Amino acid sequence: MTDKGLKKAVGRRPELKLPSNFSYNTMRRIEEKAYLKEKRAERRIFISWAVTVSAMLAGGIGYFGWSCRERFLQLFQGIKESVPDMHTLTLCLPTAIALVALFFFNGWLRKKLNRRL
Repeated sequence: MTDKGLKKAVGRRPELKLPSNFSYNTMRRIEEKAYLKEKRAERRIFISWAVTVSAMLAGGIGYFGWSCRERFLQLFQGIKESVPDMHTLTLCLPTAIALVALFFFNGWLRKKLNRRL
């Protein structure tokens, strides 16, 4: 009796119909997942490349600095002696601030005038 009931229930069950573009959608999803996986792999490769290049550059700069430190010290001593005293710098500071402010004001005015034209 149980087998007959199961067969009857299975017979009454509506057939499952797939959409006409089921295979297309499935392949598109598979391709999207493969594309995302490839992009993740490319991102990992780029990050490892960037870390490696940065480490190499830092090591090269460090070695160069270590091997030429005496020359750098002499250069910095020469620069230190050629810098003007504090009184001269305080006299030039307002001029420098005004030049920077005028530079930004000029850019802002040019943007405003270009929008009107």
